[in-house]
Amino acid sequence: MENYDDVVLTTRIRLARNVKGYNFTNNMIDKQKQELLDYIKDRLGNSYNVLELNNMDDVTKKSLVETHIISKELLLNNNTAIIVDEKNKITTMLNEEDHFRIQALENAFNIDKAYENIKKVDEDFSSKIEYAYNDDYGYITACPTCLGTGMRVSVMLHLPALEKIGALEKIFNEISGLGIAIRGIYGENTSGEGSIFQISNQKTLGIEEEQIIEQVKQVTKYIVKQERKAREIIKTKLEVKDEIMRSLGVAKYSILMTKKEAMQILSNIRLGINMDIISDISLDKINNIIEGIGINTLRKNLKDNFPREEENIKRAEYIKNNI
Repeated sequence: MENYDDVVLTTRIRLARNVKGYNFTNNMIDKQKQELLDYIKDRLGNSYNVLELNNMDDVTKKSLVETHIISKELLLNNNTAIIVDEKNKITTMLNEEDHFRIQALENAFNIDKAYENIKKVDEDFSSKIEYAYNDDYGYITACPTCLGTGMRVSVMLHLPALEKIGALEKIFNEISGLGIAIRGIYGENTSGEGSIFQISNQKTLGIEEEQIIEQVKQVTKYIVKQERKAREIIKTKLEVKDEIMRSLGVAKYSILMTKKEAMQILSNIRLGINMDIISDISLDKINNIIEGIGINTLRKNLKDNFPREEENIKRAEYIKNNI
């Protein structure tokens, strides 16, 4: 099986589900949301541990957003919760836009594994709780664009070479015509920090889950192929090698580092590893550092609730100590 780790960072599958007989979350008052949470906890019994966000500290909650475990939208609602299945890498958000947002996350390009895991959890939930479902429209969801399967398959891609040769817009125009959405690292309305972008299916109605997965697979493979071609083009350019090595120096010796700068520096180092310019640092190490540089994730990892004015100092130290 071909390895796509050089371009693909993570794969995520998300299922939107709602409980039959309850209004959508945005049409519920706080008391009703809590009643729904209590109902879900009662129906699931001791099989799952439901963690209400009201009982979590702010640093933990915001770190979960920074590491893509939960959405920003979940923090904006009251009476929300998550169910975490660490073994199968499944996190379920409760009372986000939909009653259930079940998410399976896998490192690199592991769509089939993510799908296998999420289907087990979805089937178990549906054996205990009746979903809102219509024979003509499939799963009933708060947003009409999720009707049908309620499935979003997204892949996080590192595309620095395509960005450097100015080919991203052309590639993105091609795939958007195929019904694929392109977003930044933190989803809709965000930029591609560190040349990292998400692609995901747009269509969920009138299409089978397996077809969605196959579509995203094929588009991902096409983008990977184009990124690798672009890397061959820039491989011999001294300016690119110089930028990569300068980035390594900055990572090792900086005293201050903004998040935006850190993302660009780490993106260049990651490219250098994949182009065999840097040989003594692993991809896994860089991937872990990228995940850990948000301010709240730094606070959590360092066990230090430092003030915001020290953020750039702590980030530079964290990168220096882990590179």
